[in-house]
Amino acid sequence: MHTKIKRPSELSAAERGAWRTFTRADPALASPYFALEFALACDQVRSDTRVAVISSGGQARGFLPYQRGPLGYCLPLGGPLSDFQGLIQEPGAVLDLGAVLRAASISVLPFDFVPQSQGAFAGYFEHGEDSYYADLANGFEAWHAGRMAGHKKSLKRYAANARRMQSRVGDLKFTLDERNPEAFAQLLQWKSAQYRASSYFDVFSVDWTSALLRALWAHQGGDFAGQLSTLYAGGHLVAAHFGMRTRRAAHYWFPAYDPEFAAYGPGHTLLLELIRAHAQDGVQAVHLGTGDYRYKHQFGGAAVTLCSGTAMAPSFAAMCRQSVRGVQKLFEALPLGPVSALPGRALRRLDRTMAFRAA
Repeated sequence: MHTKIKRPSELSAAERGAWRTFTRADPALASPYFALEFALACDQVRSDTRVAVISSGGQARGFLPYQRGPLGYCLPLGGPLSDFQGLIQEPGAVLDLGAVLRAASISVLPFDFVPQSQGAFAGYFEHGEDSYYADLANGFEAWHAGRMAGHKKSLKRYAANARRMQSRVGDLKFTLDERNPEAFAQLLQWKSAQYRASSYFDVFSVDWTSALLRALWAHQGGDFAGQLSTLYAGGHLVAAHFGMRTRRAAHYWFPAYDPEFAAYGPGHTLLLELIRAHAQDGVQAVHLGTGDYRYKHQFGGAAVTLCSGTAMAPSFAAMCRQSVRGVQKLFEALPLGPVSALPGRALRRLDRTMAFRAA
């Protein structure tokens, strides 16, 4: 195997074709995060975007997209905004991830959302977590019947809230692919306010993050699209969502709503209509991501296991990482209460700082 490092925009026509062929052939690569367009958008807004092109016999066999960092401390493509990570490879290909890391001068590659099915990463897996999705393989009605069987009370309440909002505020209007830039700006404002209110880092306080969404929004095609979806009530924008979709899968990514209409649960109504519209377009799965949130159980029903860990190649940076991990595990094993979590928090804070910086 031979590995060559390029920016996504530098890939040849044959390499781009191979990337698309691999994602179409493997259902596990249906997520928009594995699409070539996502890599190209990241490359457009971050100059540190790279892809390791793995080939043999003059043919591409796999791709490892990532964000390059100092001393070989790298991150998966899209950094903290990516909910699916890993290799895009030819079905049946057996790739040596360690050899790829060495060839790409990647010393440390922490990851959070690599599908359990990716065998090349298996030796680096530390934890696994369910990532929920709405299974639309048998259509919207079958999915809805399944959700009603397990969550009838909640879904009926959401439907009643939607009717109440329509009667008190005005007619509801859902748009799957909204092109209004004012609605896009409003979504970012709501989301930033939500982050600040919850004392969570404001993702959109960093320039490249909103620029990435805008770059994705500009991609409108059959194989991939960035989509702004909106819900209006009586002419008022009450909820919005920005996500991505391929022909087979969509990802529920950045939802927000107007707090003034919170009592009507506009976010639930928008998500239900989003799932309905995607089902009508032939999308077979709407991914909701990891996290033990009630709505993900209610609207999801199916799950794929995503794994976290750190892939490393022999290096000074890897040695430092291993030393810190050793301290973290030691502290976690001691009966020190909240103090036991401090090294782990410091490590996650480092990863997050590295993730939001852009070269």
